[in-house]
This record gives sequence, C-alpha cells and structure tokens, in this order.
Amino acid sequence: MRGLSTLERLILESIGHQTVKFDVIKLETGIQENVCFNLIQALIIRGVIQYEKNGYRINSSISPLMLEEINGSDARKAETLELLEAVVEKKSSGVFKFQKVAMDERDEKIFYAMLSNLESFLKDAHKKAQNYIPLKERKVIFWGTGRMNQLMNQIIRGENL
Repeated sequence: MRGLSTLERLILESIGHQTVKFDVIKLETGIQENVCFNLIQALIIRGVIQYEKNGYRINSSISPLMLEEINGSDARKAETLELLEAVVEKKSSGVFKFQKVAMDERDEKIFYAMLSNLESFLKDAHKKAQNYIPLKERKVIFWGTGRMNQLMNQIIRGENL
C-alpha cells in the first residue's frame, strides 16, 4: 500500500471525527465533484473511510501498520514535497520567496526568535479560525533554514529531504 495524496488527506481532514455528507466534503475541500467522488471511493476500497447511511466517516479500526503507512515519516515527506512542488510551480498570485542569506551568529539568533514568534502567531490564528474557514480557503505556509554545506552534501549523496 502507498501513502495518501494531499487530496486524500484533505478529504480525511474534512471528515475529521464525525460523519460527513458528500456535499459537505466537496464544499469544504473545493475538490471537483467527480474527482472528490473517485478519491472517496478509493479511500473506501483501501479501508480508510466507511460509508454510513448519513455520510462518510474515518474507519476507527485502521491497523497500526496501515496508520504508519499513511501517516509515517515517508508519507509526511511525500505530502510536503507534493505541496512544495505545487507552490514552486504556482501560476496564480501569491507570495513565495526563497533566498540564500549570509547571517552572523547574532542575526541567526534574532531570526530564530522571529520564527518562534511566527509559529506562535500561526498556531493562535489557526486555533481561532479553524472552525469557520473552509479547508479550501486555508493557506500553506512554510519556512526554515539549512546550511549550504549540509544541503550540498545531501544532494551529492542523493538523499531525500
């Protein structure tokens, strides 16, 4: 079995810990109707979700092995790479910046303090708005740092992120 695509994860996030009707999933995710239906059917076949008379719900008896397959480290990396690729190739409006920066130790400490503040802000903003902002309207935000020599050695060795 393979991990889940970003679209499949979006459907699962839409369902959450409740039973949800198809129209609600479609509206919440913004996925085209026929694609949404096909993804749901694939998730049912894989045993990840179940259909009940009132709608769809996440299967409560997913095996630990299957959970690792769909939520493990490799699955999370694949989802991250899929999202990053979509952001980098994005043709619409939006903000994406990537920059190689020289920083001394003092500036690096300031940068990490700013990242900590950003994480707190994002956590609070999400907590405040998660119940009324539909999944399709949410933002994808990423940030971080890496040392050039470590990244270059990783590329030379052919290691994944």
